[in-house]
Amino acid sequence: MKPDHEKPKPLVGISSCLLGMRVRYDGQDKFKPDILALIAPHVRLLPLCPESMAGMGIPRAPVNLIQRNGAIEAVGRDDPGRNVSARLHTMGRIVGRTYPELCGYIVQSRSPSCGAATTPVYNSDQTQVIHTKGNGLFVAALLAAQPDLPILDDQNLEPGPIDRFLTAVNQRARLLANNSV
Repeated sequence: MKPDHEKPKPLVGISSCLLGMRVRYDGQDKFKPDILALIAPHVRLLPLCPESMAGMGIPRAPVNLIQRNGAIEAVGRDDPGRNVSARLHTMGRIVGRTYPELCGYIVQSRSPSCGAATTPVYNSDQTQVIHTKGNGLFVAALLAAQPDLPILDDQNLEPGPIDRFLTAVNQRARLLANNSV
């Protein structure tokens, strides 16, 4: 068994915009320096933007989550006929399969792709918010592929949530390492 200082740091996915990459729908970022200061020293960060990976472009027309016929879909805010649900679900499944060693994920809150229990879900004509506890479609598909994956929302960058996240990430890393032996 390798000493702890020789073991690779756990791999943690992160919404690219949180690292200052200008990949959001409006061509901007949501840089969070606390992530670099408090989390990055303990993990290997894997920046991903499911919307740009899905070929949706930068900048791009914004999308909202809607509830229609019992399902949650991602459709254009200004063009409801533009449905990108399948693209976002596909990216979540691909990342889940491509990175089985993923030990956690840091997400952008309220995002129709990356939000984790913070994304507004609208009625089908987008005139009313039904609830504000939706998962973005990428995150939903990723969690379907890796149900125990620890998630940290960018709104929870406080010492307590960060410590709990890093503890869960390290527990998952140990579990994955033990299962691969």
